[in-house]
Amino acid sequence: MATTTDTVPEAALLPLTPAQIEGPFFRIGAPRRESLIEPGVTGEPMLLTGRVLTPEGRTIPEALLQFWMSDDQGNHDGRDYRLQGYTVTDEAGRYRMEMIVPACYEPRQAQHIHVKVQGVGRPLTTQLYFSNDANRVKDRHYLPVLDVEVSDAPAGGKQGTFDFVVGQYTEKDNVTPETLTARV
Repeated sequence: MATTTDTVPEAALLPLTPAQIEGPFFRIGAPRRESLIEPGVTGEPMLLTGRVLTPEGRTIPEALLQFWMSDDQGNHDGRDYRLQGYTVTDEAGRYRMEMIVPACYEPRQAQHIHVKVQGVGRPLTTQLYFSNDANRVKDRHYLPVLDVEVSDAPAGGKQGTFDFVVGQYTEKDNVTPETLTARV
């Protein structure tokens, strides 16, 4: 049975990236940037790259990804936008964000980063975990499908890749008699 306008069989669809808790530190108004590393930020640098995709495997250009995370001591910034920011995918649905490897903070047992991803539809709020953090499996929110495979970067620091799969809404999904009569 097909579930999309492209008649892709349901079994062929990519699974959606699971939602996770937002946490207490999300703030609206973070700046647009591709690097969360700024003066005063210490810790091991990491480059996270990937794509934002539909369940059918199509890339989503201009998807917004907002990241926020703790510093290398486990502290979140609640006043400014330190270690917080957003980026937008390019025409091929790719993103990149320079950051540091965050520390774990109580009551969590896993190093993680928070992410909101939005294409055309509701934002997805989730968290990413690091494959080289052995304690992540002790964290009650940990899901293996949210692992970033971490490796050493050629220029030093770490690198990882993660592709987000988010649902998209089309005009067909949002058509109501009211919206049809209001169209210009």
